[in-house]
Amino acid sequence: MTIDMNSIGRSLGPVRQDYTWKDTALYALSLSAGRDDLAWLLDPTPKVLPTYGVIPTFAPVFELLKTTGGDLVTLLHSSQRTEVLVPFPSGGSMETTATIRGVYDMKIGASIIIDTVTLVDGVKTAVTEWNLLLRGEGGFGGEKPPARLKLRVPSDRPADFQVEVPTQDNQALLYRLNGDINPIHSHPEVAAAAGFDRPILHGLCTYGIAGRVALKALAGDDPARFRALECLFAKPVMPGDTLLVEGWVLDEPGKAALTVTIKETGVKAISTCLFEYQP
Repeated sequence: MTIDMNSIGRSLGPVRQDYTWKDTALYALSLSAGRDDLAWLLDPTPKVLPTYGVIPTFAPVFELLKTTGGDLVTLLHSSQRTEVLVPFPSGGSMETTATIRGVYDMKIGASIIIDTVTLVDGVKTAVTEWNLLLRGEGGFGGEKPPARLKLRVPSDRPADFQVEVPTQDNQALLYRLNGDINPIHSHPEVAAAAGFDRPILHGLCTYGIAGRVALKALAGDDPARFRALECLFAKPVMPGDTLLVEGWVLDEPGKAALTVTIKETGVKAISTCLFEYQP
């Protein structure tokens, strides 16, 4: 397929999505929250995990992707950044606008960066940056992509925290109920066409788990202390894998480096990740 360079700068929205505490509790459950995490789960006004900021972006982001001319079956998530300006209330009306910032030419495919802004009840609440790769769509003569996040994980000392998070065989089927219904995470035939033995876990599920663990370890489970989370995805996770989330507090106050390793294989699922918070 041919990449449409005229899609650069194209916007979609605002797309409205109403939500209640049941939606935010479902999100927490889909990130393996359990009996020790009731503050995110119980009505009538549970706290909302900050990475919920990705949820209202699904619809406008994927509608925009359809206009780029690429084959979405080849889609991989390269990196994600979420910045939360004020905590999400436990319910409200979200309005999200998405814009294609750039379409870049890589040898292995087309790199597409999409920015979103979400308002909740009229208040600017979250901004995200999606970096997506359409494999096999490179060579169209576009610019090279901008530099990605570079972060040195301290190798001279152990992690400040290590937390194992088991995922379940049905983890992707649960996470997709948040609205991310890309069939590569649910339909075996689509996963096979993309080169996988079976449906893979959403990268944003792994991302959300990393954010949830870091918030508890470093910011007292307080969503008001969350600033941003930016992660580079390295390898896919399979539902049922156990995730080892490790974090190192950096010299600059309010910043920590994270990694996520698949315990069964030792492979990094998230190789580079910056968690920003109020110390």
